[in-house]
Amino acid sequence: MKARKTMAATIFALGLVAGLMLARNDVRPISTVVAKTEQTKLPISPVQARARDTYYPNTENLAEDEMRVIACGTGMPTTRAAQAAACFLVELGNGDKFIFDIGTGAAERISSLQIPYDFLDKIFIGHLHADHFGSLAEMFIGGALMGRQRPLRVWGPSGPTPELGTAYAVKKMEEMYTWDLAGRVGLVDFRGYSIEVNEFDYKAENAVIYEHNGVKIRSFPAIHSLDGPVSFSLEWNGLKFVFGSDTYPNKWFVEYAADADLAVHECFVAAPDLVTKMRFTPESALMVGTQIHTAPEAFGKVMSQIKPRMAVA
Repeated sequence: MKARKTMAATIFALGLVAGLMLARNDVRPISTVVAKTEQTKLPISPVQARARDTYYPNTENLAEDEMRVIACGTGMPTTRAAQAAACFLVELGNGDKFIFDIGTGAAERISSLQIPYDFLDKIFIGHLHADHFGSLAEMFIGGALMGRQRPLRVWGPSGPTPELGTAYAVKKMEEMYTWDLAGRVGLVDFRGYSIEVNEFDYKAENAVIYEHNGVKIRSFPAIHSLDGPVSFSLEWNGLKFVFGSDTYPNKWFVEYAADADLAVHECFVAAPDLVTKMRFTPESALMVGTQIHTAPEAFGKVMSQIKPRMAVA
């Protein structure tokens, strides 16, 4: 199969996590692809799963030229059994894996994917709200305990002051777990119990913050609550994934996501629902729902401007 890019959608059975696959090589109608794959027995697992309908960990190979994107969390800070806070996992055909945001509850979803933790050592944080980095401690402590034998590497933005930047937040998190770490010395392999923080300038536009093994990740400013939030783009093998994290519609996303194969941009609860279902005051609902976050109609406007191959709210 040596032609254009294609993509297909799947739904993960574990936690109802949404997944997306991007590839570069297939011009057949998706119905034909699904029909063919449903007839194919997967030798890597005894589980009989209908391809593209339901995904079970370790039942679907990733081709060398494919990108798989898994929505491990898309919810609010108060997580639910069926929905963790923001977290997207990107798996590439070259073996690389990248986590974008690691919100509250997301570590459980990642664990359910049965991926060795040595492959889950690269986390990119868009901003420092709990629903976007609240599970970092679980990935730090739990990942090392479950076999990660290298430092956890974290990329995140600076802030308008040092105390509002990623490096400060991670340092204080490590200090909070002083007792936990001291209690493990001499009992377990300690190679994974460290964090490497790569803090970058939140004001930089389309700046390369990671480049290795054919993968290039850039950051650009986002608009959300305070100065400091960013969005990301990942480019590899002719494919481009853009992750907005939380952001108000802005010129940077429109510019740098214009040629994306897959664009993820927030779409927040409508202001009236914030009042009736979440007990916001009308004033707070209007501010949070339309000025701090992206209202549903604004999400549609953004995507109509950038026209990605696939848009995800």
